[in-house]
Amino acid sequence: MPENRCIAELLAAAPRERDRKRIVRGLAAESAILVARELKAICFESWTTEPTVARRTALALKTLAGTYSDREIGALAHWVAGIAALTSGKLADAANELGRAHDAFLGLEMKLDGANTLVATMIPLALLGRYAEAVKTGKSALRTFELFDDEVSAGKVEKNLGNIVARYGRESDAERYYLSARARFAKIGDLAELTMADNSLANTYAELNDFHRAEEFYASALANARSEGMRVTEAEIEASMGRLALFRGRFDDALRLLEFSRQKYETLGMPHQTAIAELEIADTYLELNLIDEAAAIYERVAETLKRLKLRGEEARARANFGKAALHRNEYRKAENELGKAAALFSAEKDPTGAAGAKLTEAELEIGRNDLRQALKLIRDAERLLKRGENGRLKLFAAWLRGETLRLLGDVPRAERVLGETLDEALRNEQSNLAIACLKSLGDAVVKSDPKLAKGRYRRAVRLIESLRAPLPAEEFQMAFLADKLAPYQSLAKIHIAENDLPNAFRMIEKARARTLVDALNADGENGVAGDSKLSETLAGLREELNWFYSRLNRAEADSLAEIQREIRRRERSIANVARQIGSTGTGRTSKGPADFDLRRLQASVGPDRALIEFVEFDNIISAFVLKNDGLEYFPDLTTRDEVLALLEGLQFQFGALRYGTAHLAAFVPQLKSRADNYLSKLFDLLFAPLETAVGARNLIVVPVGPVHYVPFHALRRERYLIEDREVVYAPGAAVWEHLNSKPFPRPKNALLVGFADESIPLVEKEIGILSGILANSESLTGSAAGFGAFAEKSPGFDILHLACHGQFRPDNPMFSSLSLADGFVTVRDLCARRLRASVVTLSACETGLNTISAGEEILGLARGFLSAGAQNLVLSLWTVNDSAAAGLMTSFYENFLRGNGVAASLRLAQLRFIDENTHPYFWSPFIAIGR
Repeated sequence: MPENRCIAELLAAAPRERDRKRIVRGLAAESAILVARELKAICFESWTTEPTVARRTALALKTLAGTYSDREIGALAHWVAGIAALTSGKLADAANELGRAHDAFLGLEMKLDGANTLVATMIPLALLGRYAEAVKTGKSALRTFELFDDEVSAGKVEKNLGNIVARYGRESDAERYYLSARARFAKIGDLAELTMADNSLANTYAELNDFHRAEEFYASALANARSEGMRVTEAEIEASMGRLALFRGRFDDALRLLEFSRQKYETLGMPHQTAIAELEIADTYLELNLIDEAAAIYERVAETLKRLKLRGEEARARANFGKAALHRNEYRKAENELGKAAALFSAEKDPTGAAGAKLTEAELEIGRNDLRQALKLIRDAERLLKRGENGRLKLFAAWLRGETLRLLGDVPRAERVLGETLDEALRNEQSNLAIACLKSLGDAVVKSDPKLAKGRYRRAVRLIESLRAPLPAEEFQMAFLADKLAPYQSLAKIHIAENDLPNAFRMIEKARARTLVDALNADGENGVAGDSKLSETLAGLREELNWFYSRLNRAEADSLAEIQREIRRRERSIANVARQIGSTGTGRTSKGPADFDLRRLQASVGPDRALIEFVEFDNIISAFVLKNDGLEYFPDLTTRDEVLALLEGLQFQFGALRYGTAHLAAFVPQLKSRADNYLSKLFDLLFAPLETAVGARNLIVVPVGPVHYVPFHALRRERYLIEDREVVYAPGAAVWEHLNSKPFPRPKNALLVGFADESIPLVEKEIGILSGILANSESLTGSAAGFGAFAEKSPGFDILHLACHGQFRPDNPMFSSLSLADGFVTVRDLCARRLRASVVTLSACETGLNTISAGEEILGLARGFLSAGAQNLVLSLWTVNDSAAAGLMTSFYENFLRGNGVAASLRLAQLRFIDENTHPYFWSPFIAIGR
């Protein structure tokens, strides 16, 4: 290796200033210049692959320039300092240093070197939004390079000019610059520059909706970047490919590629690129309806982009933050962020961005029902879009105009606009937009031509299913479906109106608890396999969280708030990292949305049972009753508000007994009468109209909305329903059928876990009694009932009985938990496990509560145990009485060991309380989910 190169590498590797000074001391002046040039070469070789090396060369050149007062060394030092600042996201510093380098080279009559600094200067100028200045700089450099026949540098300028005009939305001009640059690089065989030109061309074709050409150039660019070890360029290409996948509705590819890109930028220490990658991920989350998650990223990254002076990207972040706020009905926040975005887009002279912000404003006005103002905003946006070439945004504007016309009652014009937009959306692979068009077109004719509407809704459903199927994790699948349930419901309503009840029922089931159904039908282990570093991070966060959980139980009042803040911080981090792993990993493979087999379900229900599936349309609750020999529909049973009002009254009555009856003995009969009155009213609304159809059959109850919180087995007329029949619950008919179809061998062993606190002091006594009833059982109590022991032992037992305090978290249901000796076991923990248990009993408070999200997806402990593989669950709907729970559990297991099923055993245990005329508060909180 030449001596000067050797010295340059030593200088670049030196960790401290005194080491660098020691190396340069004694260098001859002529050698110092040669070393400086070598340092510049090292910087340019490394800045797209190892940015930290480029930064070290800047420090080395600074030392060299401080030691030798040579003008060329000084110019090189400014040049490399500018590149280093660029890799660190210090854009203003980069532009300033590169400008000083340019002036210094011109003063030395080194015109080519001066022009080369202009090439680099264009990058920070463009990112800072100083576009006119950047274009002028580029054209000046291009003239110099063409004068000197410097093909490489001329190509670099053209590539950067393409990048700049692309930000204006002038994609065709950008294409011309990129093609010219590409031809120059191909001519001289510069593979690195050719790679970057191909990536830029692919971006342009993606914006022009020429997706196939975009794919070709991305594939070529990515292969070359990997072969050349261009790690920064590889990350850029992956980010670009992720955007293309998002444009096409290929959300699984978008999530994976954008997350790979983000991780690379983070590892390379490139804050501006990391922030942009996070912005792209947030855009994907927004498309998938992960609104809260997207909003959190936008809020954080907008400030980061502002600090980095990336004005164009900040504008986009704020515009989409406004859109997320709109989805959360935070109208003032939406207006505020959209206003900031509009000002930034104006400063950027970006008509496409400004149009996007106006379209979000139009959506806001539609939400306020100011349709005329919305239409005006849409037309203003469409005028702005004529100045650019963003086809996707033009299509979105056209759909929004058609939907607004439909809402205004102008159906003929709406149909024409929506039909044209649908054709164009399908032609350009805009599946998400095509779904919106089909839904709007169906809504336009649903009253006048139900048959035509039905066809449109069916097409929408097929597209929804095709987009949802490849999504990599349950969270993404559930969120994606959340705002796309309308076509399913509309189809179901049309089928009901046609008295086609089987197809109506199938369509309801196709959308009900769908992600849970797919999880139960999936192959392989729970969880996802992803990046090992992220998995280690997740494990570390979980350990930290459990430590804070354990402190929570013994915290002093003055430290409680701080511990809770730390817990929430860890919970957010766990959710974020799990989502990152889910973006790049592969989990269990679903067997897919096979058509729901109604006859098979009826055969499973058999002659002795009836399945009641409640449905809700426009706040009206109705029900299907399915038996082995028929299917009936009972419309308009009640309203959501009526059920909620009665549940509120019932819970008020139950609340009086939360601390026992010792102080209320004289009033218990009266309290029982009041509670029974509410249970009778609920009976009249929810069961009396179905009673003849059901007959004497046992019940499988599939709730909807607030009915999830109704103790159906405790509804009564003269007698409680449970006195005459078994009652079992399920989140959906398909979920019940799956659980019922699994073989049910009699359990051979049991794990009994009990952890007492002041609210449930009799837990250890309960565990002691049950250990005497259940042969071949192992007990974990006191300090032995810890998270680690439960995690290690639970997969090996047929019965899991957990007597510990349950906590339902409506604010964050996936962190609903069971309290153990050293912390909590959460729903997230359960979903990542695999259990063989045929029976799981949670003898604790509120273990059966769930947040009910769109599509009747249950989020709570029940979901966790079902996802983990449990066949039957016994849980509680409200706070349970410690003594009553112990007695009921003893009776339940005694009945179970006599050969009764889970639902039958729970019924017999509850009947003992009823025979003693016990208030329903003490026996009715427990429900059975399963067979």
